[in-house]
Amino acid sequence: MSASSHPNYSSSALAKLPIPELHETATRFKAAAKPLFDDAEFEQCMAKMESFMANEAPILQARLKERADAHENWLEEWWNEYAYFTNRASLCFNVNYFFGFRQTPQSLSQARLSAILIDSALRFRNVLESGELELDNIRGKPMCMHQYQYMFATCRHSGAERDDTEVYSREQSNHVAIAHKGRYFALRLPASGVYDDRSITIAHIERQIQAIIDNTEQLERAKSIGVLTAALRDDWYAARECLLQISPDNAESLRIIESSAFLLSLETAAPASHQEFSLACHCSNGVDRYFDKNFQILVFANGRYGFNGEHSLTDATTDMRLCNTLVKDVESAASLPLSLSSDIPSSEFTVNQLEFEYTDVLLEHIQRAIDYFDSTVRGHELATLQFDSFGKEQIKKMKVSPDAFVQMAMQLAYYRKFGHVPATYESASTKSYSRGRTETSRSVSEHSVQWCRMMVDHPETTGLHAKSELLKQAIVNQSQFTAQCAKGSGIDRHLLGLEYALLSHEAKPEIFTDPVFLASRHWKLSTSQISDPILDAYGWGEVVDDGFGIAYRIESDSLHFNVVSQRMGSKRLCRYLSDALMDMRFLLTNAHKQPHEIMAEVDAVANVLNSIKLLSSAPKSPVSPRSEAGSSPSDDSLHLSEETRFRSSFSPDRAGTHSLADELERLPSSEMICALETRLSRFVKESLYWALPSTS
Repeated sequence: MSASSHPNYSSSALAKLPIPELHETATRFKAAAKPLFDDAEFEQCMAKMESFMANEAPILQARLKERADAHENWLEEWWNEYAYFTNRASLCFNVNYFFGFRQTPQSLSQARLSAILIDSALRFRNVLESGELELDNIRGKPMCMHQYQYMFATCRHSGAERDDTEVYSREQSNHVAIAHKGRYFALRLPASGVYDDRSITIAHIERQIQAIIDNTEQLERAKSIGVLTAALRDDWYAARECLLQISPDNAESLRIIESSAFLLSLETAAPASHQEFSLACHCSNGVDRYFDKNFQILVFANGRYGFNGEHSLTDATTDMRLCNTLVKDVESAASLPLSLSSDIPSSEFTVNQLEFEYTDVLLEHIQRAIDYFDSTVRGHELATLQFDSFGKEQIKKMKVSPDAFVQMAMQLAYYRKFGHVPATYESASTKSYSRGRTETSRSVSEHSVQWCRMMVDHPETTGLHAKSELLKQAIVNQSQFTAQCAKGSGIDRHLLGLEYALLSHEAKPEIFTDPVFLASRHWKLSTSQISDPILDAYGWGEVVDDGFGIAYRIESDSLHFNVVSQRMGSKRLCRYLSDALMDMRFLLTNAHKQPHEIMAEVDAVANVLNSIKLLSSAPKSPVSPRSEAGSSPSDDSLHLSEETRFRSSFSPDRAGTHSLADELERLPSSEMICALETRLSRFVKESLYWALPSTS
């Protein structure tokens, strides 16, 4: 029995996604959009909104209610069409999401790691399709399991005008596709997928994987089939049609890849830095991938591993259930024996290479896809921020929501870089409803914009307490809006439903073409949080050409960001983010202090610096043999001990000081003084300018 038909996963017991009242949506839209625009253009938009709500909207609302009665989820089909199937952008760069998992505690070969991951995924599939997978819940509240039917043996197909997704049966999909050095292979499985003995299954798969690694020659990139799936959807459709028409063998090879349970990529890359790891999980070189597959497990040559998910019918939160199982099984693999069992014929696990024939036209399609891929990679900037100064626990001590705190930091960072707050999308889950997915939590509010302006444009006009109170109100607004979205009372999905309820012959109301209305959902900041300790990387691309895709993780003692844009300044925005986070903590923890108290603390730091300067400039006596022998300390040894004591005061255990301590350890004494002077100057002139109102 497949996961899609198992009664244990039925969503019929869950409530249906509600339809908000018209006046509620109009009121919420007004509150969310007003801070983004000047009064004149906003009033013109609201006049159209009021006209729409008074005239066409009641008719469209009645149609929505009829649709809700006839469907398990009135939004599902329309959302898939709007967000995914009619979207002609690249899956690789604009749709798929990626995870990079934490380092394995033990060293595993690429073949061994791959075998463990394949075995783990197949066992998860068996549990899922048996109906024995524990149901998702959040704090005891059941969540919809509908998306799990698309987790395995699923593939998206590019179409002439719209895409579709095909789900293959267990009989059609009892194999795993493997990509290596530009070539594809099919790992055929026993009827049960795996043996009861996990170590035997892993050993047999490992032997097949190792043979692929040892015997495969690199295919020239100009013949890569995988890079075609990273192209724009119209281009991939044309290339796929060409590929299918060349020969029946091509059609069969493509069918085997697309009907596989999933794809495993044996990457030749060995990403070292955090940023390299993120970029490799995001797109790599585009060759050893098939971005249309439901998911791809990525195994790199240096033992790092990750995941790339196609987004059209599953959300990243659903795939995290599988990913936790993968990581758990990898990290428990040290206890498994390595030997093969002679009792099980290895022929039950077989591998065959998939072949493709080429024509000049197909090679032209591939070259076009390569040119697009390479130019898109060059035109993008992926930057990461690993912020270790504090995390969720310290934010909670400030008595604010950690997620909303981070959302405000992103707004302040963007404001400091661009001088305005943009339309901001945060994903809010509606999985507590039957076949629910997401709603747009609009993070920007009147209070958040006022707070950004107060922090940047006119810091001298208000004290810390006023800034702090405005920030707290902005955080409360964001938390309340997100909670409303989770209850099905958002803005954007309702407005989308009203627009889709129009009949083909009916004129589109003016509100849906209004520049302000369109700009209000032009998401220059597209954001989402997934926080799980198994992750070292998580992200996706921007959703508009002039925007940023920001994935973030909130851990107990740290915050992590993955920022992608089309050379809009991702690295620079990360620096602004770091500053914003530090400023917000300073603001919320010092709001009770007066300016003169803050200045006194700055003066205290300056006095420490001055003392070190005096100590550094004190006369030094030559080091005598006696002092070298340790019989009596010289001035130099005294100076050294004072400097060492000062250096040690920057304990790496103290939040926000370890990076400075690392820098100081690399500097001689005189350079250390200059570095401290620079840091202090920046601290006062740049970091605290907003905290010290003018007394004149």
